[in-house]
Amino acid sequence: MRRLILSRKGFDSSSGESASPIFEDGKIFSLPIPEPYPPSPKKYYELNFNGISGEDALIECSARKVLPDDYCHYDPALNTNEGIFGQHFNSQEELVNNGVDVGDLFLFFGFYRNFSIKRKKELHHLFGWLQIEEIILGDTAIRKYLKIKNIQHPHGYGDVNTYKENNTIYVGKRNLTIKNKHLLNKGFGLFKETHPDLILTRDGVSKGSWKLPKKYFSNSQDIFLNRLHWLDLENCFVNNFQRGQEYILDAEKYPKIIDWAHYLIDSHG
Repeated sequence: MRRLILSRKGFDSSSGESASPIFEDGKIFSLPIPEPYPPSPKKYYELNFNGISGEDALIECSARKVLPDDYCHYDPALNTNEGIFGQHFNSQEELVNNGVDVGDLFLFFGFYRNFSIKRKKELHHLFGWLQIEEIILGDTAIRKYLKIKNIQHPHGYGDVNTYKENNTIYVGKRNLTIKNKHLLNKGFGLFKETHPDLILTRDGVSKGSWKLPKKYFSNSQDIFLNRLHWLDLENCFVNNFQRGQEYILDAEKYPKIIDWAHYLIDSHG
């Protein structure tokens, strides 16, 4: 594994105009962004993660402009028999330009709140992961792959290609492989419940102010290959107030962060 990618997905203040919910019992649900027009294979009411429906999640976060019957951009798709994540345009160029390839690992995060608490703290929270088994490039190859596998995904659905020429899907491994260690059926998936280990936001500050664990990130001066920069390396503080999607870390030079990902998936996946 050479790259670890922190990938922002799901509802935010502009796409959905809300946070995804942390339920009172601790369960989390990543609400995909709305799809402004078909083609999309999924509506919100059709989603179901960990026994929670998309309609339940919309009710929990009091979404006003998104309805259960609306189409959603369900991506990454992580609760099926095959994990798939699609990317294109500038964000895909960033992944290519920074050497993201087979074997590398996405950790997906989003904007969350616990709506059962009156003073709702806004958080950046990890919700899922995918280790790359295969990369499918281009609209024709994507549609062929999805047809053979009998899978529906927004990056290859409908009769019209709405994506740029660099349309790409990343197919997840069945079994996670890290430093010759294997976790069966853990190549992709969702974290089911909130936990301090999964929260990027540090205490008492806005959601974009992060604290990464010193155990894995100390003495990693140039770990960030794009976008992010250390605010305070000694305390592992990072500020992320950008609109970008993909934040790429150098796991080849700093292999301790691979242990971090392994720990998260083994403990909470």
